[in-house]
Amino acid sequence: MPALRYDLEDLARLHYGRVLWQSPETRPRLLYVWEHPEHPHRERFEENRALVVGLLECEDPQRYVDGLPDGAWSLRTLTREIPCMIWEFWDESAGAAAPRD
Repeated sequence: MPALRYDLEDLARLHYGRVLWQSPETRPRLLYVWEHPEHPHRERFEENRALVVGLLECEDPQRYVDGLPDGAWSLRTLTREIPCMIWEFWDESAGAAAPRD
C-alpha cells in the first residue's frame, strides 16, 4: 500500500504546483521559496528549472514528458523535481516577492 501513498503525493505535488504556478499572485511566491538560498533543493531546481516550468505550464503533463528528448524522464520523476514547499519561506514571501513580468 505505500506505493499508492507515494503516487497520491506525486499527483498532489503536480496538481497543486500547477494551480499555484498558474496564478499571477502565487507564482512569484513559489519562485521566492524555490530560489531561497536556504532551500535544500534550490540548486537542483536551477538545474532543471526549464523542465519544471514546462511541466507546470503545459496543457497535458504526460504528453509534455513524452515529448522530451532522450526519454530520460517519466512523469513521476519529473514531478519529483518540483521543489517542496517550505512554509517558513512562503510566509516570508508574502511581503518580499514582487510580481515578475
